[in-house]
Amino acid sequence: MSVSQTLGGPSRCGRILGPSLDKIVKNAAWRKHSHIVSSCKSTFEKLETLSDTGLPDPKSHVLGISSSDADLVLAPILLALESNYTKITEPALECTFKLFSLGIVRGEIDRKASNPILYKILESACKLGGTGEESVELAVLRVLLSAVRCPCVLIRGDCLLHVVRTCYNVYLGSLTRTNQLCAKSVLAQIMLIVFTRAEEDSMDVSIKTVSINELLEFTDKNLNEGTSIYNCQSFISEVMNASEGVPNLKLSQPIMVHDLQNGESKWSNGERNEEVEEEEIKEGMESGSGVVSSKIREDGFHVFRNLCKLSMKFSSQENPDNQVLLRGKTLSLELLKVIMDNGGPIWQTKERQVILYQVQVGF
Repeated sequence: MSVSQTLGGPSRCGRILGPSLDKIVKNAAWRKHSHIVSSCKSTFEKLETLSDTGLPDPKSHVLGISSSDADLVLAPILLALESNYTKITEPALECTFKLFSLGIVRGEIDRKASNPILYKILESACKLGGTGEESVELAVLRVLLSAVRCPCVLIRGDCLLHVVRTCYNVYLGSLTRTNQLCAKSVLAQIMLIVFTRAEEDSMDVSIKTVSINELLEFTDKNLNEGTSIYNCQSFISEVMNASEGVPNLKLSQPIMVHDLQNGESKWSNGERNEEVEEEEIKEGMESGSGVVSSKIREDGFHVFRNLCKLSMKFSSQENPDNQVLLRGKTLSLELLKVIMDNGGPIWQTKERQVILYQVQVGF
């Protein structure tokens, strides 16, 4: 009785988790999801005993919760996302959106990071983007944009690539034009976030909200149906505004990287022959009299390079008129244009970016 009354206890994290866990318990198929229900109840009991700590635990990836309890309180959300059962994945996605947009979770998110549960939560959300359900696709896009937007979280390496790829897949594969337009808008907004931060070398920056009308200037004019533009603009603005004013307690300073694995990219998934040569990357990173790049800027460069790769893929001989591939290539070029149109001196003049872009557009 007390669990349903308190719905998560007095902590800020508990007030967000509580209502979502309650929905998950009520919507779960009790036999099939008994382990999820059990995890939710254990988390309820733990949250009732927790209150926001006076000083943030620097080792914890959940605001106000000790590092020893952080994984426990997030475990049922991860289990719900992994269930692929819409009635419980939807409240889990809504909760994940709030955790990111309100700055409750924090730290680096990467396969090799010290807080793997955040990586698993984001990875599970990405997988749900391929379910084909309209409401789930939109919920996934909200989560991904809020995660990238959150000033307390730095999404890195192949995890950032996975986020971008998921949005691409929704754009190319969704059955609804509104969702296709939302996916394209989310990608453009992610580009603005990543490259504005890279320009300033800081997570705490003012970020412009993308204009949907401008994205339809050259292509996808057929996606402008009825209230689609208005709905998509509202969708983007809602997510962007939800993170306004979130204090950046952990990632305000540039995160320096002294050894980027000999220039190897975490993005390639083994496709080494299609990438820029390793020695060229090393030379680029080591140029400038030993200047050390930050993780923020290196991730920006990796995004830029992979957009170039995506836009240079060719159709196979078996399917020379591959319209999906053509749409993907066109989208990549449009995103590169968004980056260059909104970039400052770093991204308009830095040698590596300029060379890649010139090669791409055929200069």
